[in-house]
Amino acid sequence: MRSQFAGAARRFGPLLLLLLPLALTACNPDDPQNTFTANGFVAKEQAELFWVTFWLMVAVFVLVQGLLLIALIKFRHRPNQPEPRPIHGNTRFEIGWTILPTLILVGIGVPSVQKLFELDQPPSQPLTIEVVGHQWWWEFRYHTDWPDANENAVGQQYGIQNFTTATDLHIPVGVPIKVYLHSADVQHSFWIPRLAGKTDLIPPRVNHMWFNADTPGVYSAQCAELCGIQHAQMRFYVYAQSDADFRAWVQAQQVVPTTPTTGPAADGSQLIITGGCIACHTIEGTAARGQIGPNLTHVASRGALAGGILPNTPENISRWLHDPQAVKQGNHMELPRPLTDEEINDLVAYLETLR
Repeated sequence: MRSQFAGAARRFGPLLLLLLPLALTACNPDDPQNTFTANGFVAKEQAELFWVTFWLMVAVFVLVQGLLLIALIKFRHRPNQPEPRPIHGNTRFEIGWTILPTLILVGIGVPSVQKLFELDQPPSQPLTIEVVGHQWWWEFRYHTDWPDANENAVGQQYGIQNFTTATDLHIPVGVPIKVYLHSADVQHSFWIPRLAGKTDLIPPRVNHMWFNADTPGVYSAQCAELCGIQHAQMRFYVYAQSDADFRAWVQAQQVVPTTPTTGPAADGSQLIITGGCIACHTIEGTAARGQIGPNLTHVASRGALAGGILPNTPENISRWLHDPQAVKQGNHMELPRPLTDEEINDLVAYLETLR
């Protein structure tokens, strides 16, 4: 018996050791990307469908494995027992084994299709936002010039005119959010684990989905489609805010920043224009009108940098400007020349004024 146990331990021990960390990572309900902690209507509906499917599959698993164990025990080979008589087919068994899986698939398929149609459109007028996926960062465009007038109404109620941000997606709590998704380059996938499932951005197609947040907070999100060397570092954050806080954020985003006239910040603002930054970035109120990189108009008000991988601090801005490729290899920010420490300090001083 001891030798049998030792043999089983050698055979299955490594597998159990591999599965243990996987099981432990799924046990934390506070994990920012725990899909079982649903904080919105869409996420809750999808989780409910998942659990129905999961327990149905558990029942099938128990049934199949139970029958298998019964067959292994009842019909196992015994000493001095003659070979069993060969049989060919069992009509009732084969018919039943065909009907049962069909009924199971119908039981899964019908509610899945129903849920698909139920969640296709929001239940009331949504706040509509345009989302663009780039290698490897996310762009969010807030405007109210949609062809469908109904999709402009909520944005107009919040005073949205026309502004663009990146990495941080701000939404009001309890309001349906409809996003139109398209890619500027390759295929990406929009995923906010606690608020909704994944929707792909397949160029040149424009997809759409909706979600909402029923609890204020910051929700971690990311690209869920392999899109290049920095796919795993293509993150963003959803800031679900109270109605008053969201209105204040919208108003702040539409104020053109004041250009500094003295000190390092003034030198940094000039360097933005003369150093080539305007070829890729936009800063409202300046000559910078580039469309390749993130809009920097209010970059200092954002929580993260570099496609969501760095906290937005002066130290990390300096680190990024010193060598973007060292921070995020393969990204599309190529400096025309290395910047001096003084130039980096001036740029940091200026960017910190863009709130």
